[in-house]
Formats: sequence, structure tokens, C-alpha cells
Amino acid sequence: MTGDVIGPDALQGLWRRDWIRAPGFEDASTRVFWAQAGALYADLRIPVHRPLPDGARCLAELDAGALLGLMKAEGFAGTITVADSICTWAREINWHGLPDGIDAGQMWFAEDGALIEDGVHAEYRERWLAGAPPPLTAHRVRSGDLTGVLVLSDDMFLMGLGRLDAEATGAMVEELENGDIPAGLPAHFDTEYAFGHWDGDRGIADLCTNPFREGQCVLERSATGWLRHHAAFDGTARVSPLIL
Repeated sequence: MTGDVIGPDALQGLWRRDWIRAPGFEDASTRVFWAQAGALYADLRIPVHRPLPDGARCLAELDAGALLGLMKAEGFAGTITVADSICTWAREINWHGLPDGIDAGQMWFAEDGALIEDGVHAEYRERWLAGAPPPLTAHRVRSGDLTGVLVLSDDMFLMGLGRLDAEATGAMVEELENGDIPAGLPAHFDTEYAFGHWDGDRGIADLCTNPFREGQCVLERSATGWLRHHAAFDGTARVSPLIL
């Protein structure tokens, strides 16, 4: 462990999680990206295995089991505060509803340059590897009734859009486990978290809480404003202004 005190400047940029370890648990396969610009951040976590039935074209064509698998993704965004090398993530929006506990980690750099996060209120360790270097740019954004954070560079973006008053998803997960499709699931999937790259002025999703949007344009920027390309639960294509 290096002895330097970690401040917010050391956490800027794009980070990819290498692994997480906790008592009786280890995960090195989930695709996890955390983008930090100033105090604003966005975070997306997508399991590597999300099997979809052949021929499925939208979320509405999935059964309860497949939808349950998609609910294992995580996404959240907001602001950080850092004091005495402890980083606290305020989750202003969270794909699974606002958590009850405090998300805080003791941060330090390993000898090989990896960023290590040790849980303060839970027993875990995460190893983070630097991706796109700072500076990144961050904006608070709105699209319809959704609000969130967009963090971007010339090459990449990470966007989280949700509802500030989102309820916990535990009840919906329980319904899916029982083989039922919750009535609130389409509204839940209206919220969206996406990580991707730029193709000119088009933002292409590499990872998304809606897997049918991966490989598709989800953002478009122009001199007259930004657009968000998204899809309803039944696959209907939609284009909405994205207000920065």
C-alpha cells in the first residue's frame, strides 16, 4: 500500500474494475466501468453472461427468466466526496432504487498503479484499472421525466438516466423469480445506463441495461442540441431531446 493520501484529483478519469473480493465471494467477469469528472460520476455494471433467446427483438419478447437475468445489471450516478482517502459515492439515481446504506471505500494505490478500494461499511476489496485518462467532461442531463449524469471524452461516454424517486426493485425481482412479469417493468426499463464510444457525432452503446440497444446509436450531438435514441419495452424506436 502506498502512503499517499488520496484526494478527488486522483480519482478522475475512466476506471475499469478488474475484480471484487469479499468473504465467500469473488467476481472478475462482470463488466464494470466508473467514469469520474470533477465531482460527478456514472457507474455501470453488466454481467458477462446475459443469454437471450434466438430471434428476440425487444424486451417484451423475453420471458420472466431472461428478464430476471437482465435485472442483475447495476447502474448508478451522482457525486463523490473524498476525505482522508475515503471516497463516498452519493447515488442520486440508482437503477435498483436508492440504497439504504452508505457507499464508501478507503482508496489507495498498489505498487503496480492499480487503484484499490476497501469497503468502509461492508467487507470487500475492489481493484480498479485506469482507462481513458482525465480530463473527462460531465454534465447533469434531463430527458423527459428522467434525470441523470453524462460523463464523456472525445472517445467514450457513460450515461445514467433514472428517476430520483425510484423505488427499490426487490418486489419486481421477486415477481420475476415466481415467473410473473411485473406491471412496472416497462417503466423501469425506460430508465437507462449505457457505456459506449463515439462514431463521429453518434454515441454507440457497447454496454447497456437494455441489451437490445448495444451496438446501436443511443446519443447524437449536433450544433443545435443533443438527442437521445432509445426504445420502448415493445421495441418501438424513440428519439427525445437530451438537455444538458
